[in-house]
Amino acid sequence: MQKFSFFIFIIIIVLSQACTVSFINTGIDYSELKSFSIEQFGAKDSNAPPTSGQTFSEQLKDRVLNNTRLEYKNEEGDVQFSGNVTGYTITALAPQADQTVAFQRLTIKISIDYKNSKKKDGSENWSQTFSRFANFSSEQDLSSVEEQLIQDIYDQILDDVFNRAFSGW
Repeated sequence: MQKFSFFIFIIIIVLSQACTVSFINTGIDYSELKSFSIEQFGAKDSNAPPTSGQTFSEQLKDRVLNNTRLEYKNEEGDVQFSGNVTGYTITALAPQADQTVAFQRLTIKISIDYKNSKKKDGSENWSQTFSRFANFSSEQDLSSVEEQLIQDIYDQILDDVFNRAFSGW
């Protein structure tokens, strides 16, 4: 019995170590970069909720404020983000024999322009479209799960954007 308890203890330790998430800001030179700004994101896809761009802008602002020492400026920060929600699609997945589908997928694409105004040569500027998705049961009405799906997708895209901008990934 003692060996079994020890074995469980080791598994718990290993799993807890494997599940930690850490943002290491190795790409931020705080002697050079002091601030960031975010131009209000828009929703270019007609299927996207009208406030989806604004929601993403606010969440990006919160992510940078909570994970860096950069200060937010309304305009012309040392680091500048702008972009749009450019894709918002729902597709059917996993067709079944009775010609119904088991799952549907919500995919969101966000195009982002990043500018480091301290690098006059533009060497650190980039534009990229980030795309992520979440599946939901076809038995669920989109309106009942949409808010949570958007949040899950935005969390993934925010991780991607943050890592691309500040961690050198």
